[in-house]
Amino acid sequence: MSTALHHGLLAVIFLAGFASGCASGARRSPEGLRDAYAAALRADDPDAAYALLAPDVQARVDIEEFRERWQKNTAHHTAALTAIDAIDDDRQAAVFTATTTHPGGAVIHWTHAGGDFMVVDGLPGIPDTSTPAATARALIGALRGISSVQLELVLSTDMLERLGDDWNARADAIEAALNEPGSISYSSDNARAVLRYGAGRALTFEQTSQGWRVAEIR
Repeated sequence: MSTALHHGLLAVIFLAGFASGCASGARRSPEGLRDAYAAALRADDPDAAYALLAPDVQARVDIEEFRERWQKNTAHHTAALTAIDAIDDDRQAAVFTATTTHPGGAVIHWTHAGGDFMVVDGLPGIPDTSTPAATARALIGALRGISSVQLELVLSTDMLERLGDDWNARADAIEAALNEPGSISYSSDNARAVLRYGAGRALTFEQTSQGWRVAEIR
């Protein structure tokens, strides 16, 4: 994705984590919600940020848990505020997008332009690796796409069953973790990220010139 498109979509990328319902008043617009979130970041105010969450998200995450996660993600907050402040004046208005999930774990991203939605990225065969979360979803699709028909030619039946169960369970655990707010933590330079899932397991990601890549699986 180009830098220009990245900045143009920033407000809606933020909405993916905080929208589907937001606080009342002026914050109902994407721009208003973005500005309210930026104000919460500048003030280091987790309670103000929590008030922006959709009611269904607040029902799953209580305020104390949110405050704890907020304190652990200061590097991510700094990066988010820097990105918001870097938006050009002619890109202040939000660009509306949509995401659809398809069999095999393929996630396609769309943008609204000229009255129609157009595919931005994620077409089958070209995994989206623009964020650690997107790379994790691509990994889920790869794990679930492993063919037992091919593996049964080289593995014993017992080994095949054990590996198949492990892959499926791991994919399920990663997917469940992605649905939890704040499950991904970033290094201070935002070059690495960690997604914790299951019982003591973790995925470590590295940012490369080709996007985010899984550097370690535990």
